[in-house]
Amino acid sequence: MLTKEDMLKFKIFEGLTLEDLDAILDISQEISYKSDDIILEESSYGADSDLFVILRGNVKIELQSKQIYSEDKISKRLTVLKSSDIFGEMGLLRKTRRSAQVSAYSDLTVLKVNQSKLFQLFVYNPRLGYLIMRNLCAILAERIMDMNFMWRDDI
Repeated sequence: MLTKEDMLKFKIFEGLTLEDLDAILDISQEISYKSDDIILEESSYGADSDLFVILRGNVKIELQSKQIYSEDKISKRLTVLKSSDIFGEMGLLRKTRRSAQVSAYSDLTVLKVNQSKLFQLFVYNPRLGYLIMRNLCAILAERIMDMNFMWRDDI
């Protein structure tokens, strides 16, 4: 069983107090998925711009690409995320169409953090907003660096 102290070690929650974490848990829900369940569809629009924190299990992030000489699509795996990782961060920040498909790679439990309630919480607790956004920026910077290295190795 994952404890709150364990969750405070997640990159997204670095620097938070137990009280901060409790405030986030109050606006979130724990959801379970079975292996191969699609959680977010690539190119989908909608009101769901929440942030997902993986508590247990793995997800795969994939893009659909067309074949050159046919209309068939193939899935290209970008990465696999594990416990303590996040996804849905672009939708959280921009509320635009989803840029990739996210599906459960194993049985999965996530914490789904409600976007509008999270932003309301930031208004009342700017320090918490700063910490979460700082952590989110660090996570995104790390992902960009990883992508740069991946592309560099392909050149």
